[in-house]
Amino acid sequence: MNALLLFGEDLKKNRQEKQISLTQVAASTRIHVRFLEAIEDGRFSVLPKPYVRSFIREYAVATELNPEETLRKYDAAVQEENPAPAPVEQQPEHSDNAFSQKQQEKIVSFLRRLSVPFAGVIIVLVAVLSLANSGSTGTKSDGLKEISFDRAVQESEAAVAKLQPVVNRVLGATPSAPVDSLRLEMTTVDSLWLVVMIDDHRKEEYLFPPKSHRRWAAKEQFTLTLGNAGSATFRLNGKDLGFLGKPGAVIRNALITESTAPNL
Repeated sequence: MNALLLFGEDLKKNRQEKQISLTQVAASTRIHVRFLEAIEDGRFSVLPKPYVRSFIREYAVATELNPEETLRKYDAAVQEENPAPAPVEQQPEHSDNAFSQKQQEKIVSFLRRLSVPFAGVIIVLVAVLSLANSGSTGTKSDGLKEISFDRAVQESEAAVAKLQPVVNRVLGATPSAPVDSLRLEMTTVDSLWLVVMIDDHRKEEYLFPPKSHRRWAAKEQFTLTLGNAGSATFRLNGKDLGFLGKPGAVIRNALITESTAPNL
């Protein structure tokens, strides 16, 4: 039996010895019973990845375990299941970046010889792309960071709000009026894990507690993936869509448009 299964079995055995039911744990943590069962079964891959450690911490507190010690045991089990790869010899830096830099220098040199008004704008765009390319070669953090739901929402909204003025300044354009024609509203009655894909280009992931309310806007469509589908009701442009599934059910890639909404 693998280490994660043993870890989950130990958690379940401790809970049962203390005569604490999963229903009691769900009530105190606001984590759905199906997610709690997955923890005790060692099936951590079915949990929302950014919140695995938060779930384990809340479970430990609810079952009278030391949360820090429980997380250390979880980390040890993960390490045993996925041992670190053997160190490899450092390879020389790839020449793609150098080649890319030479290309950029040639483009800038060519544009400087142009007398058209848009040459300056294109040079700025090349500089922006150069900075983005150099930033992408930096050291990446291994693994997912444990963040709170509120912080995730705030960072997502702040990033979107910050992006639009930067684009307008580079292109010399003025902000245009919103053209989104779809308005999706959600209200939860229980804990809900939700992934929203907006117009196939913006993806947002959430973990909502009960009695939460949220709105999104899109031009053409929304694609939803839900855990515990019977825990939230939806409205599209003021029209009730109701629940998208039964309590505890997982719904994947539910397409919501003006034409498909009546069939949900």
